[in-house]
Order: sequence, then structure tokens, then C-alpha cells
Amino acid sequence: MDRREFFRLGFFRVKDHARKSAPEIIRREISPVAIDVSVLTEQVELAEQLADELLPDFFGERFLRLKQSRLNGTYPGGILLFEQNRMRDYHDGASLFYAALREFEQGLALRELQTDPVLLRYINVIPAFSRSADVFHRNRLHSAIPLYEDGRFEIEGSLGTMRVVVAGQRLTVVSSSCEQQTCVGHPAIVTPGQRITCVPNEISIAIGMPV
Repeated sequence: MDRREFFRLGFFRVKDHARKSAPEIIRREISPVAIDVSVLTEQVELAEQLADELLPDFFGERFLRLKQSRLNGTYPGGILLFEQNRMRDYHDGASLFYAALREFEQGLALRELQTDPVLLRYINVIPAFSRSADVFHRNRLHSAIPLYEDGRFEIEGSLGTMRVVVAGQRLTVVSSSCEQQTCVGHPAIVTPGQRITCVPNEISIAIGMPV
């Protein structure tokens, strides 16, 4: 049995035990945690293959792929995990899901710089229509930026200021105090479910994701 099969079988056993031991009324009322996984990689085909092997069992009833976005240039690769719009560090967790994400990261060699990488997004909830983008700083809702009118906005992050522009209902990060500038290289976001994250500034901007 390889490690991926171990993750899958272990998850099923834990899930089945929790389902059987929970009272019936609790089983009906439990709502799934909103999961949002972003992968920045130049190895798109391998990433999609690994995602299909490692992730679906942890996403509940839905394993949804959002439209890919390409970043032009060289950026550090990586995986970002959000649960209910809170960024989580899967490197420290002992759960099978976190272990699967670490396996995912290792299989793609994401610690190396990626050239013209593609951002892959996987979620388990259907994003809601929204006329604003929610801004989170250190996992707390900071503000909401309206998308129905053009404007310029400044967000104070952990390292300094991030500046965003809304034009034609599209939101773009135009400058940031971070070193790698991955958030600046991200294409504009416009549709529900899209997200731009600046890890050093601990800022995430999302459209239509559950708060």
C-alpha cells in the first residue's frame, strides 16, 4: 500500500467512524467546512493528476475546479489552504488532509521557482453572487470593496500597503509591499469564487466565498 492509498483509506475509516458515532440529529445538521485550495505550479498536468488522486475524498460532496489563471514571469510555487476563508498552515497539522497536501506539494517540487506558472483552484462550495470583494487580514474580515463602481483602494497589511484598482467590475492588485509580487502578477478577479492572496502581508481578497 503506497502513501496515497493510506491517506485515502485512513480518511474513509475516520469519516465512517464519525458518521456512525454521531447522533442522527447532529448528522443532519452538520454543514461542510468551505475548503479552498490554490496551487501555483508550472506542472499543470501533473498537478491535476495529483489533485484527482489526493484531494476529492476530503472535499465532501463537491470537488469543484475553478478556471485556471496564468501568471507571466517567475514566482515561488506553493499551495494555499483556506477553510471558511481562514488561511491554514497544512505543514504543521496532523490530519490526513494536511498530510495529503504535503504529499501534493512534494510531488510537484513547489519549493522551487516556477516559470509562467498556472494557478489551479479547487473548492467544495458553489460561490455566491456578490457585488463586492471581501478583504481579509490575518484571517479576519477587514473590509469589502465594491465592484460596481470604479475606484482605487489601499489596504494595510502586515508588511505595508497593498493598492488595488477596480475598473469595469474587475479588481486588480497594482502594487504591494511584498518581495515576490505574486499578488501583483495575478490576473484581475471578477467572478464569484476568485481570490487574490498576498501571503507576506497576510491579506486575501475573495469574491463570493462564505465568510
